[in-house]
Amino acid sequence: MRQPTPAPVRPTLRLPDACERIALCGGLYSNFAAVEAFLAATAGRPRFCLGDLGGFGPHPDRTLDLVRASGMACIQGNYDRAVGFDERDCGCGYVDPEDRRTAQVSFDYTASRTSERHKEWLRELPSQLLLEWRTVRLLLVHGSPDGVNEFVWESETGDAAIDAWLARERVDGICATHSGIPWIRRTARGFWCNVGVLGRPSHERSPRVGYAQIDWVPGSRTASPMLVPLRYDVAPVAAAMRTERLPEAFAVSLETGLWTTCAAILPAAERVPANRYAPRGAPNEEPDARHAAAAQGD
Repeated sequence: MRQPTPAPVRPTLRLPDACERIALCGGLYSNFAAVEAFLAATAGRPRFCLGDLGGFGPHPDRTLDLVRASGMACIQGNYDRAVGFDERDCGCGYVDPEDRRTAQVSFDYTASRTSERHKEWLRELPSQLLLEWRTVRLLLVHGSPDGVNEFVWESETGDAAIDAWLARERVDGICATHSGIPWIRRTARGFWCNVGVLGRPSHERSPRVGYAQIDWVPGSRTASPMLVPLRYDVAPVAAAMRTERLPEAFAVSLETGLWTTCAAILPAAERVPANRYAPRGAPNEEPDARHAAAAQGD
């Protein structure tokens, strides 16, 4: 069920014309090691987080401390709103009973261990952000322009739907994260980019995670998105999950690269493990351990 986004708070940020690259992440899920790796890989450029800073992983304040200290611009995901306003569940939009059960375990843990100072900050985050960059406008959302917890899947989303959003919002590109599986679609009007998540793998059989970057180098006609795989040290996060007595399936997901929970929401096409970061036109095979070892951010 899609959770409506009532009267979205949408500030506008103007990027300097000299800016040539920005980085976007989402779904941090308290994965402090992946966040540290992302911050190191993207140092020195504008960075944006598309929401869901907590959930799934251990020690939520540790990740929130990292994000806030970095100065990264963030928008509010459904998880951030639910934790910040002390709601009863994450509002993730799962419908399968087992998915809802494991999601509730994660939410109860995160809500009880997020400090009040961070909850206050989460409450104040905008629900969307509009970027103006030279001659283009980019809309950053969590789920979709219509709902903070709307799942937008590559296999179920046609060009016409994307173009309708782009036209209605009067933008050249839309970036989101909620569904957790990274993908990019370029259309006649612009592009849709799901930036993926840092908090858990992309159902590839590889423990790597990923983010997106948008480049606009001199001589290019417009901004161009791409997906970037990111390698990080899974071990301390998995160990902390076990120490905190989070479900074993959470740690196994980080280690194996597969969605072991909250996977019933996946459409048939996305349910098949695949290399989410393969260039278009390349064989869409699963990454093995050698792929994962080489998959360090740019």
